[in-house]
Formats: sequence, structure tokens, C-alpha cells
Amino acid sequence: MLEIMAYVILTIIFVALFAALAWSSEIREDETKKSLFGIATGALFAFLFIINYNAMPVLQLWGFEGVWIEAGLVAILGLLAFFAFDEGESDSKWWKVKSIPTAIVLIAFVLGCVNSCEMFHADEFNKRLPVTEVNESTFGKTIAVVEVEKTRALDEEVAKRVGNDVIGNNTALGSRVEVGNPTLQCLSGSFTIDNGEKLTFNNDLVYVMPLEHTSIFKWWSYNTTPGYIIVSASDQNWRRLVTEVNGKKLSLRYLESAYFNDDIERHIKFNGYLHKGLNDHCFEIDNNGRPYWVLSSYDQKIGFCGEESEGPITVDAQTGEIKAYTIKNAPAWIDRIQPKDFVEEQIRQWGEYKLGWWNSCWFASQNGVLEPTPGMSLVYSNGRSYWYTGIKSANKDKGTNGFMLVDTRTKEAKFYRSPGFNEEEARGIADGQQWAKSADFKADFPVLYNVRGVPTYFMTYKDATGNIQGYCFLSSINRDAVGCGKLKTEASRKYEEMLKTVGNDKVKDSEVKPVELTGTVRDITLEGDVYYVLLNEKSGFEFSGKSKNFPELKWCHKGDQVKVSFKIGEEKVVPLDSFDITDFEI
Repeated sequence: MLEIMAYVILTIIFVALFAALAWSSEIREDETKKSLFGIATGALFAFLFIINYNAMPVLQLWGFEGVWIEAGLVAILGLLAFFAFDEGESDSKWWKVKSIPTAIVLIAFVLGCVNSCEMFHADEFNKRLPVTEVNESTFGKTIAVVEVEKTRALDEEVAKRVGNDVIGNNTALGSRVEVGNPTLQCLSGSFTIDNGEKLTFNNDLVYVMPLEHTSIFKWWSYNTTPGYIIVSASDQNWRRLVTEVNGKKLSLRYLESAYFNDDIERHIKFNGYLHKGLNDHCFEIDNNGRPYWVLSSYDQKIGFCGEESEGPITVDAQTGEIKAYTIKNAPAWIDRIQPKDFVEEQIRQWGEYKLGWWNSCWFASQNGVLEPTPGMSLVYSNGRSYWYTGIKSANKDKGTNGFMLVDTRTKEAKFYRSPGFNEEEARGIADGQQWAKSADFKADFPVLYNVRGVPTYFMTYKDATGNIQGYCFLSSINRDAVGCGKLKTEASRKYEEMLKTVGNDKVKDSEVKPVELTGTVRDITLEGDVYYVLLNEKSGFEFSGKSKNFPELKWCHKGDQVKVSFKIGEEKVVPLDSFDITDFEI
């Protein structure tokens, strides 16, 4: 209630400013004008309070522009009202006096805007994102080799479509709720859901979506929704409607589709956070399956700009309990603390202003100016998440100088120098593959992975209806190393074969270990044009290769002694680097 009163007081202050500027002796002497003046101030109060209640401007004397914009508009309206009521009959000195408060407000706002201008603070904006430049060979120390089956196949659009399918199959919920915005989350932990089913996750990527009200009338009737939906980011066939967690029914009250004090931001603001900016609504669950909203609390450090995240604020979607954390003490299950738009802006400013604002202008030399490539995606590795974007020279269309990874919690940024091509060019290459082109499949926006130590774009193919039809792996540094197919395993195998062909299959990190082995063939089979070999000495792995690369595969039989070399990562199907039958002779 005290927070609502703060907006009431703010509204009264602005109405008082309007009244002081609009008042004139003509109003005092004319009953009609006095009535009009009363109606105008009353209407302005109602209008401003509605604006303040809904927009919830951050209540800081300086740093956020919302209150100053409102003050400027009110001052101008007050001055215009003075002229309208006065009709030019008062002494000219009065309108000069009346102009002073308006001038002060407008000048203050202009000064704030100037103080926010990148032209005058290029060095400060450039240093907002401390970037460490590293060699591409260290890529594997940040992004571990990924198992093919765990690559992310679904984007938000497909995930939401799957969620809608779940709701559509439940007639009791279909008319009452709809699927909310998906949040990609790396989930670990174990909990039981409906009918006692136990779910166990180990750094698994999932989309979590709240059940939202379909309208204000449904919110008014039910007040809460009965749970959320989990969809695997790797397999669209794995989805769960969760209305019960660890034996307790879910009842989500605080939602984006709720109204008045059940609205997420209003609930936070009206519980002690009127002075903070809020950004990036994420619906996440903790390791025990309990649902929360996670927002980033931020302040503006350079005039009305320079947004910096100060830490997450969590809201229990059921009880409304609010907890604020710093970046350092945030719970491990929270993936994102640094909002995407903040990071995008800071990467741009880091690249543009290394040598000052003037050098970054299009008509200047633009010496050393770097730019992020269009689009930014989330990359996950070992339970951590990173914002990924390519980095290119100014005015360079397709080629890149490397790529950047920014930790979504700490904002630690690493720039990997590795000449290649950007994400849109990668999509073009994927679309141009004969297999996809003949079927008119289109590649989705790529996600960066570590495949055998090589930075690799992974893309999903969709048909005209948006359904997933295949997959593509493409080296981010060599457009000739590409593999696509109906199945992930097929696309991965073709890609790894091409890596060998173009000479890019190199050990670039400690996660991919070279091995030489002499052993006995337990079994060998031919599938298509690829041989698969099992060795007694290396159980749990199968080794693949083509006879055009290793001719002796054609003559290999069960029980043969062979000498092989390969690189072990997280994959169970391992491409061969060499293959020789020890006693083979033609």
C-alpha cells in the first residue's frame, strides 16, 4: 500500500506543478474558467495516476528518464493551459515567470540526455564489458565436447508448439489456459510429478513454460493456473504437463497474464523495489521442480543509459515470496542474470569505441572497429550458459574475425580470434546442401557447439509448416566441412568424415584425447558405405570409417588383430584416424 501511495504522491506533485503553471487571475475571476480548471486538474490526476500505475516508472531522482519525461510533458501542458485560460490578458512578466519551471525541467532533461550520449562517453561505454582475447585453440576449455544426442534441436517456436499440443490434448485445460513464453534452462535434480512419475535430470536442456490465463475473465474466475510444461530441447517427443510436484498440487498465481497486484513486475515493485529497473522475465524451476519467476534488477550508470545488471530477483510463482540476490550469491539453478539486450549493446560498444567515437563513424577510417554479427544465441556447456555471437570487421558482410562468448551469470567475456563466416552465411550454406535444397527445407538459426574440438554450427532443418525434418553440422571456420541428414547421428557422421577430408579434425582441447590401440575385432558390419567396428579392448564404443579412407576395412573379419588410432570425447560412435590389420597382405 505504501508503494501505491508513492505513485499517488508523485501524481499529486505533477498535478500541483501543472496547477501552479496554469493558474492565472483570469481563472480566479471567472467561474466558468475556474470550473474548467478544476476539471482539467482532476482529469490530469486520473490520467497520470493510470499512467504511473501501469508504466511504474523507476522512482529515482536521477538515472532513469521516465519521471523526467513525465515532468517535462506536465510542465509544457501547464504552460499551454496558462495561455489558454489567460487569453493573453495578463502582464507579460507572468508568462515569463511561468516559463522558468518549464525551462528548468526541460534543460535538466536535455542535460541528462547529453550525459547519456555515446559521443561524449565513448571510453566509458567501451569499458563496460571487460573482454579477454584468447586463441581459438582454447575453445574447448570453455565449451566441452557435446554428445550428439544432447544437441539442442528445438527453438522457442517449436517448443511452444509442442506445449500447445500438450494443452490441446487436455480438454479440461484447453479452454482455460494457454502456454506462456518458453525459457531455455539447463536442469539438474530429481523430483516426482503427476501420478508419481520421477523425473531425473543431469545438465539436461529443457524448455519450461508456465500455464497462463487466456483472458482477464479467466483470471478473474480462477485466479491461478494449475502448473507448467517441460519439453526436452533435444527431443520434441519428450514433454510433460506438470500439475503436481513431490506430492503437492501446483497453483500458480503470479503470472505475466495476471492483473493488478498479481502481475509479476507490479508485485515486485509494490514490495520494496520502486527504485530499481527490472528486465528479462524468465520462468524457471529449481532442482526440486518448484516454479519461480527470475528477473534481472539493474541500474543505469551513464546518464539515462549504461544499464548494468546487479543481480536476480526471484518470485515464487505460487506464494509470491520475493528474494533478491547479488550476482555472486545467486542460486546455481538460475542460468541467466545478464539480459540479452544488455550484452548485445555492450558487445557493440566494446567493438566500436576502442579508438574513440570519431573513429567509429561511417565517414571516418573505422580503424580496428568490430561489430557483432546479427543475432545472438545461448550456448550451454557443463551446466553453464553463454551468450554467443560472431564478431566481424565494420562493413564486412559475411566473413568474421572470430566469435565471443559471454557468461550469462558473471558477464565474463572471451573473444576467440578465428577467421570464419557468420550465422546467416552458415544458414545459406546449409540451405544450399542438395539433400535440403531438393526438399525445400530451411535451416534455423545456428547454435555453436564443440564437435571433436572444432567450433561447429548446429542447425535444425524445418519444412514449410515449421516441423523439424533434419539436422546440419557445419564448421564455423571451413564451409566445406558440412554434414546433413534426417537423423542427428547421420548428420554428425557425415560431418566428422568431412572434417577428416578437409584436414580440420584436430585435437584442440583436453576433452578430445588421442588414442592408439592394438586389439581384436569383436565384430564388424557395413551400413551404407560406412564400416562399424567393435573392439574387445574398448567396450562401450563403436568405431566408424570408410574403405576409401582405410582400404583394409574391406578385408577385415571378426577375430582379426588390428592397429587403430582415434580421438575419444563424449561420443560413443568414434571416427577412426587410422586402421591397419596387423598381419594383412595382398
